[in-house]
Amino acid sequence: MPSFAGSLPPLTPRTMGTGGITDPSNPEHVAIARLAMDAGVWLHVADYGGGVYAVLKRAFADDPAHVPPCIVKIDGTSARGLRDSVEDCLRRTGLERIAVGQVCGYPLCAEPEALAEALGDLRARGVIGSYIMDVIPSYAAAVLHAAAARRFDGYIFYLNVMERALSDAAYARLVADGTPILAMRTFGGRDGANYLNNADHPRRAALEPLYQRAGCADRLEFCVRFPLSLPTVRTTIGSTGSPAHLRALLTANTAPLDADVAAGIEALHRQWNADR
Repeated sequence: MPSFAGSLPPLTPRTMGTGGITDPSNPEHVAIARLAMDAGVWLHVADYGGGVYAVLKRAFADDPAHVPPCIVKIDGTSARGLRDSVEDCLRRTGLERIAVGQVCGYPLCAEPEALAEALGDLRARGVIGSYIMDVIPSYAAAVLHAAAARRFDGYIFYLNVMERALSDAAYARLVADGTPILAMRTFGGRDGANYLNNADHPRRAALEPLYQRAGCADRLEFCVRFPLSLPTVRTTIGSTGSPAHLRALLTANTAPLDADVAAGIEALHRQWNADR
């Protein structure tokens, strides 16, 4: 499989996830998409609940001059699945091209050469600009292999104050190589729950001394600034179905945290992953 590394374009520090705008019959969901478009941030797109594509199609049709670059989840388990998922996205959203394709299920692909040919063809035709690998914890060995071969432009996984969904070894390899990382779930989610909404969670309690030292205006700022403090993180991706929450995300300070605070959070990540 050829290398697709080295072509990731500059990303906005904040990316809006679309997991909170799933209802095309809800005008507020279209308005949230428009708010992100007006702010000029990238979108992270997957058809959560079967309605996201329809919401985006309406928002894009309302203001085609401000359609943002999109990171789109695409099927990486087969060449056919890849082509079908790309075609489905373009048709149902109205996008003309995908800026970054998030290749999902790559370690499960039984026909890597055919997949590589399809990936190369889509990029050669300008349909997709760059490729990143979608990562879950069980893919750590595949990440190490792909990183050594420079397979992808970057890697995307849950990385926030509450969790790092990648092994220490694989994460260290990406950092050492300077490989771009796209950090998902700005406010936490799976293992660590949501930092803002779970005041009694033990991980939030462990983070409290670091939050108090960070000098942040509020806890939302703490969540935004942490991933952007890490040297190879290119963007933090946060989803919401609330216009007020999106405005708060878009206006939050993005300056790096002090190095000792960021290092303290990373030490907790190592501890939590060891206990996984």
